[in-house]
This record gives sequence, structure tokens and C-alpha cells, in this order.
Amino acid sequence: MRLLAAASALIVALLSGASVGMAADIGANDDSAKYSSDGGTAMYGDMTSLGLRQTVIGVRFKPSESVVIQDKQLLDRAIPNAVASGLRVVLAVYPYPPKEIEAGLGSPSLFAAYVGVLASIYPQVKQFVIGNEPNQPAFWRPQFDSTGANVSAAMFGPYLAAAYDTLKAVDPEISVVGVGLSPRGNDRPEARNNISTSPVRFLRALGSWYRRSGRTQPLMDAFSFHPYPNQATDPLERGYFWPNAGFANLDRIKQALWDAFHATAQPTTVEGLRLHLDEVGWQVDTSGRPGYRGLENVPVTDELTQAAIYDQLIRRSVCDPDIAEVSFFGFRDDGMRTGFQAALQRADGSARPAAAVVRAAIAETQDGCGGPELHWEPGADVVGAEVVVGAVAAKVTARIAVGEDARAKVCVRSLAQSPALTVQARCRVALITGLRPSSVAVSAPAGARSRVEVAVELKAESNRTRRTVVVRLASLKR
Repeated sequence: MRLLAAASALIVALLSGASVGMAADIGANDDSAKYSSDGGTAMYGDMTSLGLRQTVIGVRFKPSESVVIQDKQLLDRAIPNAVASGLRVVLAVYPYPPKEIEAGLGSPSLFAAYVGVLASIYPQVKQFVIGNEPNQPAFWRPQFDSTGANVSAAMFGPYLAAAYDTLKAVDPEISVVGVGLSPRGNDRPEARNNISTSPVRFLRALGSWYRRSGRTQPLMDAFSFHPYPNQATDPLERGYFWPNAGFANLDRIKQALWDAFHATAQPTTVEGLRLHLDEVGWQVDTSGRPGYRGLENVPVTDELTQAAIYDQLIRRSVCDPDIAEVSFFGFRDDGMRTGFQAALQRADGSARPAAAVVRAAIAETQDGCGGPELHWEPGADVVGAEVVVGAVAAKVTARIAVGEDARAKVCVRSLAQSPALTVQARCRVALITGLRPSSVAVSAPAGARSRVEVAVELKAESNRTRRTVVVRLASLKR
């Protein structure tokens, strides 16, 4: 009878569209525990009491000290304490500082050797994030070459590949999580500051490097992304304008991964690549709270709003089968308002409202999504394509809006009634950016009468096999 009841429940869940899969693991990305006098024991206990499953700890590779494990004594204490508390330890390893990368002091082989030593020293660690926001100049330079072409992706790719191969040689069971991508970038090589690369264009460049490299092994087992809001005052459902992306734009990231790596040895989410949201958080107001100093440097939200957003974030992540892990950035605030105050605990160790909300959300979703899952599939068309055609005299104009970069080929041909009259089409090719609509003007062919046919072929820059064709008629006004 019990087996029958279980089978009946499963059938009902499947018919209703509800998920019976396991929930995404929730954790915290927080280095502060390793600096505490008890090696993080108390904080790790607080984490597990809320139902958190993993702690992400950053480890820097300093090229000028390539044989020195940074903060090794602290890691020697913290990692066993975290494991003893029941947490999975994730080491996020990345080259730093960027000025040494820019100076050529580092190399993929030195970095891979460093990561391999970490895996050997800490065999209890089975998950490594390789990279930390390499699309940002705070962590990787240069971003562009003298021609304005992105170079950070092609420079970072060999680091990720070498680390993957080394970690798999140490232990094939180690999960290699790639990139740690920032949600934003300005794509402006001439910018006065923060010369950075948007996540969508970084993935495009990384995929191009991977295909050119001829590599026959994957780069990663999972993909790390940091879906911070554009501002802490934004609700969860407010994303970014293309080509940046937040939590509300994860479909944009999944499409970028598919465009970059489909039909290669690197799986995409279609083939089971899972997303790790290893850093996410909404900063809150700390006015009048003990333990804080300095002045706030960004707009912030209030604690109750943060709690409501974290509740939504967990529940929606559980319903996305492509999300494997979510880690809030900071379990306890660092106290400096010029830093990042988005944790579940305040600087004095007291719990924010978000702590109880997170605990409840984890408990209530431990068996998976309670509603329909959010299944994503790659598109075959250019995203957001819209075409409006007009004509003045013998000039035809196509106003084109797209949700991504696309190549447009606009052709105009005559609809001459006389079969004896053959008029060749006139065409023009243009690059349309996803940031704003553009107009493409084409002169009507000589001899064209009152009406012409306008054919617009759009091909996505990130994947030329994604294509949209729009055909319109226009009347020539003379």
C-alpha cells in the first residue's frame, strides 16, 4: 500500500507539473570565518542551523608568489571545521592581483600547479570554482587590446582549461566550476574607468577561443555566475538591459552558453551543465546599527525587503532545474559600509530577518519545487527581432530592433507587374546592436514601380545559425 501511495503521489505530481526533484543547495560565500579566533567553528554552526549546505572560501593565486599557498594556516583550520559542521567546502581559486596578470607574471601552467597542490593538500574539498569575475578589471587585465577587441576571455580560457585538466588528474570526482562571471560590463575599451566586458559578450569570446583552440575536453563541469542586482533597491524580477544579466535574465546566460559551446565537447545546460549562483546579495541599510563604520557608498534596501527577496530567490531557484547551488555573498557583514552588507547576520553576529526566512524557505523546498519547473530551451531565432519598413521617394528604410547583436541584410526588389521587366534586388548589410534600434536605408532598384518587397535577414552575432527573416511590402512615395 505504501508503494502504491508513493507511486500515486508521483503520478499526481507529474500530471500537475510539480517537481519531485531535489532542491538547489543553498549556502554562503564568506571568507571571514577563516579569520575568526575559533577557525570559523561558531559561524559554520550558525550556517548549518539555518539549513545551509555549503560554504565558498576564496583562495588567491599570486603570480609573484606562485609556490606560496595564500592563507594556508587559516585554511588548515577553517576547512576541517566547516566539514565537521556538515558543510561542503568549495574553494574559489583565482589569479590576483590583475596588475601581475597584465605584467605577464602568471601562466596557465603555474596556476594549474597551484590548484593541483590545493586539491592534494585538502582532499576533502571536491568542488573548485576557477576564476572570479574575469570580465572585470578589478580581477583581470587587460580586457581589450589596442583595436578594442576583447582579450580577457582568450587569456582566461587557458587558465580554466589547465586547472580543469590538473584537478581531474588529481581526482576525477572533483567538480570543476568555471568562470565566476560578473553580471555586468560596459564593453567600452575607451572608458575612463571600469573597462569591463559584459557577461554575454565575454561568453561569446570564450566560446570563440575554445573552438579555435581545438580542445577536445570540457572546460568545466558547472558554470558559476554572480547575479547581483543592478542596484540593491531593485526587486528580484528586475533584470539588466542586454548584454548584461541578473537573476531575472538567466535565460540570457543559458542562451549565451549554448551559443558559445553547442556542438563542442563542452556541455551546455541542454546537456546537463548546471548553474552555480556563487555570489548573490542585496545590500541593506545599517544606519544606527552597532559594529559599522564609514559611509554607505551605494543605494541600499531595508532588511524586510531583503528577506522577502531572499525568500523569492530560493523558491524560484528551486523551480529552475538548471540551478544547482545558490550562495549568498556574506554570511556575516564585515562592518565597513564601503564593503558589502548583504549577509544573513549583522556585523555584531545578530540575525537579520532574512536568516529566519532563508531557514523556512530551505525547509519548505527541501523536496523540490512545489509548482511547475522553469524549463529552458535554446532559441532558433534572433531574440526580440522587430522590423518596421517605410519609404520616401526611391529610398526604403528598415527600422530594426533586436534583443542582441545581429547582422542584418536588407534587400529591396521591385514588384514589377510586367514579366518582361527584370529588376535586380539591392541589398545592404549592417550590424545592429541590441542596445538600441537602428535604421538601414536602401535605394529602390532602378525601374521599380510603386511597390517593392523588403526582405530583412537577421543573424545573431553570437551564433549565426540563429536566424530570423522578415518580409514586408512598401509603397514608394514619389
